[in-house]
Amino acid sequence: MTNKQIDNVEMIESDNGADNNSIIVNTDMKNYLDLEVLKVKSYSADEISEIDKSINLSENTPESDIYDKNIVELNEKQLVKGTVVSLNNKEVLVDIGFKSEGTISLSEFDVIPTIGQEIDVFLVVFEDRHGRLILSKERAEFEKKWMDLRAAAKDETIIKGVITKRIKGGMVVDLNGINAFLPGSQIDSKPVSDFDSYLNQEFEFKIVKFNELRQNIVVSRKAIMSDHSDVNKKEIFDSIEKGMEIDGIVKNITDFGAFVDLGSGVDGLLHITDITWGRINHPSDRLSIGEKIKVKIIDIDVDKSRLSLGTKQLSQNPWEKIQDSFNEGDKVEGKIVNIMNYGVFIEIEEGIEGLVHISEFSWTKHIKHPADIYKVGDKVKTIILSIDKDNKKISLGVKQLSDNPWLDVEKKYKVDETYDGKISTIIQTGVYVQISDDIEGFVSNEDVSWTRKIKNATTIYKQNDEVKVKVLDVIASDRKLSLGIKQIIDDPWLNIGDYFKEKTSVEGTVLFNMDKGVVVLLDNDFEGIIPASKIDGSVSDYNANDLLTLNIEEINSENRRIVLSIDQKSLKNEDTSNDDSEESNDEEVSEK
Repeated sequence: MTNKQIDNVEMIESDNGADNNSIIVNTDMKNYLDLEVLKVKSYSADEISEIDKSINLSENTPESDIYDKNIVELNEKQLVKGTVVSLNNKEVLVDIGFKSEGTISLSEFDVIPTIGQEIDVFLVVFEDRHGRLILSKERAEFEKKWMDLRAAAKDETIIKGVITKRIKGGMVVDLNGINAFLPGSQIDSKPVSDFDSYLNQEFEFKIVKFNELRQNIVVSRKAIMSDHSDVNKKEIFDSIEKGMEIDGIVKNITDFGAFVDLGSGVDGLLHITDITWGRINHPSDRLSIGEKIKVKIIDIDVDKSRLSLGTKQLSQNPWEKIQDSFNEGDKVEGKIVNIMNYGVFIEIEEGIEGLVHISEFSWTKHIKHPADIYKVGDKVKTIILSIDKDNKKISLGVKQLSDNPWLDVEKKYKVDETYDGKISTIIQTGVYVQISDDIEGFVSNEDVSWTRKIKNATTIYKQNDEVKVKVLDVIASDRKLSLGIKQIIDDPWLNIGDYFKEKTSVEGTVLFNMDKGVVVLLDNDFEGIIPASKIDGSVSDYNANDLLTLNIEEINSENRRIVLSIDQKSLKNEDTSNDDSEESNDEEVSEK
């Protein structure tokens, strides 16, 4: 078979639709007495499964019987020796010892033969319609190759071939000019995801199915690898020991680590914690599939054929020489590798991390969460506060890089003095107010207003609001600066009579309702309450921002309490107004 003929192999589909299998035929192949030459078939999943089951077929199978019967049939078209006696521009005349010479088309020769040259030929037909003896050099070469493959199949000889193309269910393998089928399951000992990576490569194969009748050949690469894998694994496990360094190739990467191919079908697990002394989020941060790496064997489980590997163990643990690199009081710069609610972890050297506790961020600022000012990857300058080698802990500080402003706070800020400030943080119990670039003080909810009960300062203030505050207390040792907002003015409850009188009518705006009643905001920022007992209906009938006309029932300055009731006159007037409006509307409708 010429290379041209081999290249003209194409896929065709069955016309009847009953068989979805594709076959490979040679459109240029000569008709050798109607005997079909080699075809490579595209196998269905069921057929591939049957092929896999038949890899260990004995010689006593029905297929072996078919094989024996066909040896006889094929030998009727036999190979013979012949001698070139003459040639022209179309044909070569060959004497094979019969009554007449046979002819071979000159196109079958890659190199023109010489007269007297002995060659192998295949006897195609004794007499064609013109009475001529027909011979074939191409068929002779094919038969010799076929016989070699037949012998290789019988003797289970390892052969070489080149994977040339991908087809349904597997690949086509060129066995020195004869195509064979390689099922996808037989390509490798491990699952194959990228079939194309095997194209145009030469490998060793074993013939696992040789069908003489259909002239189909099935080969396996996996069978060879399986034959040697157990032996190779045992040899490797016998030759290795803990602590040994060995080369490998990254085979697969998972969330928890990487599998490294050590050769001969032996893999080891490189856990994420054993990749580096430092912190990584994923093994792919340091490794890539196909990468050649050196690993150290850190554990061997012979019974389970498992190996634990490490790469960080190839270098010294940095904590073992920590005293040579760092000391308390050293200023260091590192990268934030993790953020927790209590602080941030900073890598100051590969494998060496320190913690900056949230309390060590600032001398004065109140920080609710580290993520409010830092993010992973930020470079931060710090100072080493302490080193615990035994427990592998380092305490770091940021605020220690600047002077402590609290040392002078008692001189700088005096009790009862008033300052301008800006609200920096609002929490449930109050607000932090920044009164300078380096000092914050705290205003509790109780010190926000004389007249209102503040449950949450967010109902009154927002961040960056400007306020005036008065210093109530300074404790430098505790870094405490207590401030007040209501103390800027005199307590209006001391002169409540100047604002309100009992048994008088007032207007108010609903702030919120609760089980005990409805809280209302009056003039001059006073709060009053309408007890639930003085409400006809339910407290839920009243919503925030509702405007009400009220009567002052009681003023208790000692308890700072104003008791209110609904002005019934205003309700009646509202009802009357509504009635008048309805009558007016009725009249308008009547007139119309």
